[in-house]
Amino acid sequence: MPSDIETLLATEAIKKLKARYFRCMDTHDWDGLAEVFAADCRFDPHGALEENPDTTGTEPIAGREAAVAYISAGIAPITSAHFGHMPEIEILSDTEATGIWALADILRTPTGEPFDVFRGYGHYHETYVKEGGQWRIATLRITRMLVEMR
Repeated sequence: MPSDIETLLATEAIKKLKARYFRCMDTHDWDGLAEVFAADCRFDPHGALEENPDTTGTEPIAGREAAVAYISAGIAPITSAHFGHMPEIEILSDTEATGIWALADILRTPTGEPFDVFRGYGHYHETYVKEGGQWRIATLRITRMLVEMR
């Protein structure tokens, strides 16, 4: 097990990693976004725009390139602001960790879309791995508790 200092340093590194995830997504920095994911990540967006969806039988998107392609296709045409806070990070070893983040996001879509503004609240459920000395997101799943659209 890592020492207390190593645990604190890893926790802070993961917080910075998640901050980069939000910033890169909202600024449409797709190369930067790719860097936050592990090469073999599993990204599960199923039901990410719904309250308590049934995702039975859905499979996560596998791999960094596929995850970034999916995110960029969905986010590129909109203006977004994503916020993650109150992280519950657990360092499992020198190279593995888990985290749950409270989530709030606001999405504004172009004219003619099914909604103008989306506000969502829920949680990110993640695992992390340390690759080449850097923490990266290994798995990511979003659960929603509340969705508001107009």
